[in-house]
Amino acid sequence: MDKENLLKSHRRKPLCSVSELPVQLNYGHRDISRIIPHREPFLFIDCLTGVDTAEKVIAGEYFISPELPLFGGHFPEYPVYPGSMQIEAVGQLGLCLVHFVRNNTSEIRADAAAPNIRASSIGGAYFREEVRPGDTMGMIAKVVEYDAYFGTLLGQTLVNGRVATVALLEVTFL
Repeated sequence: MDKENLLKSHRRKPLCSVSELPVQLNYGHRDISRIIPHREPFLFIDCLTGVDTAEKVIAGEYFISPELPLFGGHFPEYPVYPGSMQIEAVGQLGLCLVHFVRNNTSEIRADAAAPNIRASSIGGAYFREEVRPGDTMGMIAKVVEYDAYFGTLLGQTLVNGRVATVALLEVTFL
């Protein structure tokens, strides 16, 4: 896999049209907390909005609250949401996708459990647009490679339909 070309080829155009995903979702924090181990204040997905288990693609959103304490220290005169946090958010979305792909479902059952997983590397990232306080950050994640032990994910954050960040993430399943 040519990581650089993969990233470059997805810098400008969203990975998919969220409204055209075959399954539209409306899962919030309660449901998301069943399938990933993250909790407030380190949960960076407000809702899951769509999934395509055949194509291994998922979409979600996160509102960038102007009240987040990090804005007091991250460029306080012109606050922007950190790129590292955008990558974390896409990683969390990818972890949600693992649930749907592994179970070949679009449902989150009450007995769902989060997989044991760890980030192993960031294959690269491009930061193209600012994400500002008050923005709703759209996110799309797509599985590039996946087996029982490792996964590679291509993720994007979007603001007003424009790609803000594209990143390639690799994880290890424990």
